[in-house]
Amino acid sequence: MNAVSTLRTITNTEAKMKYRELCRKEPGLPLFDQDWWLDVTCGGADHWDAVLVEQDGCIVASMPYRVTKKSMFEIVSMPQLTLTMGVWIRYPEGMGAGAKLAYEREIYSALIDGLPQVDYFSQQLHWDNTNWSIFYWRGFRQTTRFTYVLEDLSDLERVYAGFTDSVRDEIRRAEQQVKIAWSDDLARFQEMNSRLFDPPRFPMPYSFEVLKALDERCKRRNRRKILFAEDADGEAHCAMYLVWDDRYAYYLLGGETPRAKESGAHSLLVWHAIREMAKFGKRFDFHGGMHEPHEIMYRSFGATQKPYFQISKINGKLFKFAYYLKQAIR
Repeated sequence: MNAVSTLRTITNTEAKMKYRELCRKEPGLPLFDQDWWLDVTCGGADHWDAVLVEQDGCIVASMPYRVTKKSMFEIVSMPQLTLTMGVWIRYPEGMGAGAKLAYEREIYSALIDGLPQVDYFSQQLHWDNTNWSIFYWRGFRQTTRFTYVLEDLSDLERVYAGFTDSVRDEIRRAEQQVKIAWSDDLARFQEMNSRLFDPPRFPMPYSFEVLKALDERCKRRNRRKILFAEDADGEAHCAMYLVWDDRYAYYLLGGETPRAKESGAHSLLVWHAIREMAKFGKRFDFHGGMHEPHEIMYRSFGATQKPYFQISKINGKLFKFAYYLKQAIR
C-alpha cells in the first residue's frame, strides 16, 4: 500500500472543527493538546488553531499551535501552564523502523505545509516526538530541553528503592510530622505557589484567572488533585497541583514554606502522588527540569531524563533584526 498517496492537509475552520472531534474520540492525545485545555491556556478559543493530516477520510496526524501578537509581529508560542504541545500521529499497524521513518517524513512535511507563515515560530514538542529532522530540512532550529519521568509505577517497592537515601530519610521523617490532605482550595494553593517567584526578577508565568478557569475544567473532568502536606496544627508545609491524562500524571505546579525542608514534607508529598497515580496505571512526569535545583530533586526520585525538542523559525528580515538586536544588548 502507498501510505502517503492520499494524504491531505487540513487547516483553518475545518481543521478546528475536526480537531475538537478528534479530542473527544482519541484517548492518546496528551492533556496539553486537548481543545478544552487550549481554550483556557491560550487566552480563548480564537487564539489557537490546529493543522491536521487526513488519509482516506481518517485523521492520521495533528499539531495544535497558539498564535498571538507581540508588538507588530505575529508569533506562534507556548501557552501558559503548558510545557509541550506535540505532534500526534496514528501509525499503521505492523510498520517497521524504516517504513515508520518514511511515513513520518511525509506526515511531518504535510503538517509543516499547513502551519501559518508567522514572523516567529517557537513550540515545544512532547518528548514522544523523537524525530525533528524534517523540521530541520525545512529551515527550523532546535534546542533540546529535558523533563524527568518515572516510566513504570507497577512495582512501587522497586520505585521506592530507586529513590536516593536522602529522599527515603525525608519521607520517614515527614511521616512523623505531617499528613497528606486533598483539597479544593485553589486560592490557598496559589498563595503557596506564588512564593516561588520574585516578580522583579522572575515573574509568575501564569495568571490566577487562567489557573482558576483551568482548575474548573480539570475538576469537572476529574483530571486534577490539589494536595497539601499539613502538620498537626493544620499549617501547610508544601503543596502540589497534579493533573493527568490517560497515560501520564504531571506535576504541574508546587509550592512550599521554609518548614518543608525541616520536615521533609515535599518528598512525602511526591511519594504520595506517585502511589495515587500508580493505582490508575499512570506514568509520572515531573513536568520540567531545566533549572538546576529542580534537576537535582527530580533525579533523586530515580526519574529518567527525557529530552524534548523546542523548534523555532524566524520569518522576515524585520523580525530577525529585532530578535538579534535584543540578544545583542542583553
